[in-house]
Amino acid sequence: MHMKLSKNDFTGTGKVFRFTLAQMVKGKANIISTLIFFLLAALSIPVMTLMMGGEKTASSEESPDSGITAVYVRNDTGYELDLGSIQKRDEIFAYTEFVDTDTMDIEWSEDTYESLIKSAEAYVHLQRDTEKMCFTIGAYTLEDKDFSDEAMDSCLSMLSGLLDEARYIQQNARPEQIALLTGSYETSTQKVSEYLEEETDNFDARFGVQMIYSMILLFLCTFASSYIIQKVIEEKASKLAELLMVSVSPLAMLVGKILAVMTYIFGLIAGIAAVMGLSYVITGQIADTSVLRQQIASAGILGGALRVSPGTALILVVSLLLGYLQVSLISGLLGTGCSTTEDVEPANLTVVLIIMAGYMVAMITVGLGSSPVLAALVSLCPVTSMFCAPARYIIGDIGFGMLAFSWVIQFAVVLALAYVCGRIYRALMMYRGNRMKLGGWIELLRQNRAKEAENR
Repeated sequence: MHMKLSKNDFTGTGKVFRFTLAQMVKGKANIISTLIFFLLAALSIPVMTLMMGGEKTASSEESPDSGITAVYVRNDTGYELDLGSIQKRDEIFAYTEFVDTDTMDIEWSEDTYESLIKSAEAYVHLQRDTEKMCFTIGAYTLEDKDFSDEAMDSCLSMLSGLLDEARYIQQNARPEQIALLTGSYETSTQKVSEYLEEETDNFDARFGVQMIYSMILLFLCTFASSYIIQKVIEEKASKLAELLMVSVSPLAMLVGKILAVMTYIFGLIAGIAAVMGLSYVITGQIADTSVLRQQIASAGILGGALRVSPGTALILVVSLLLGYLQVSLISGLLGTGCSTTEDVEPANLTVVLIIMAGYMVAMITVGLGSSPVLAALVSLCPVTSMFCAPARYIIGDIGFGMLAFSWVIQFAVVLALAYVCGRIYRALMMYRGNRMKLGGWIELLRQNRAKEAENR
């Protein structure tokens, strides 16, 4: 099949685009549904926060405080400690002053500290034990101190960390090496056979990524298909299509509608995202929204095993566009094959079944593991690739080469559908009769090619 689309096939696209978009923006039903979507988006953040226990209590609104007003540090280790950095490292010491006793004209010792400190102050002595070849840290407070033992333990832990850093710096360790040496770590116990096994897939992360992306594409495609089919049939029933085709090419009519619906829906999605972002900021002022981040992190959706980067957004947009164009062109063809408004539901059902087939395959296969053969199959099949390919790439089941190849296949499908639209759309718009089936489209395409051959 020789596919050739000329510039004339798209004559009048801008006119149809502006007309259709204006209709969608001004439609009362669309305005009401948009307000409902925005309201649900605004309420979703505070509702989820409250359900996850993110209430902000009076104590949590106040900045944490150790209760220690001053710590007098006597440093006999031979290493210089950066006491001024403690307030920045741990917010519980934001109001605690750390004083080097060497800068004072007072003789500090274990025998004199009681006469020098107050109930909200502490004296700490760091020294080198030459006999045991180690360092010791002694903490001294009044018996009726105004702070907890936990606060004092945190203070000693911080000073111990500063001493370790000072020792590493003297050995010319780089900052990243110091961070690695002084960073926290976890321990676990497992059998040798378990340790030697390959790391198992994080099912929650895999399923979460696939579900979120599939739900967005499902919403986008079902909304667009129903609107395009309904508008095409309404124009045919009202004879408006016949008037439009006087100045607008057949393919331009469909492309203009598709672009208008795409602009409206993508704008709606962006608006919903903006409302949710604003709701998150406002909710954060009255509740603890960190529980949402913790929930996402616990699901592993932002884990290091996933391919999440600044380019991920671009990959998702390209995949959504290709999937949207395929479904929209199919919807336009099905709509033009109908003659009455009673045919809207059957035509729309056909598109929904195609969309749901891809959605269900994506959701079922993601739970079957990361088989390379299965991942390649669902990522390259035109019906399932729009749901599976980008999610499988983010999960790590396929590489970018496979993802790009799936885009090429999807783009080829889009071009083939556009070619069919350009050849038979005018005849379909004039068609009156029973809802046209696949055989009728093929016959119209064959007749069109025969006419083109005769005119050459």
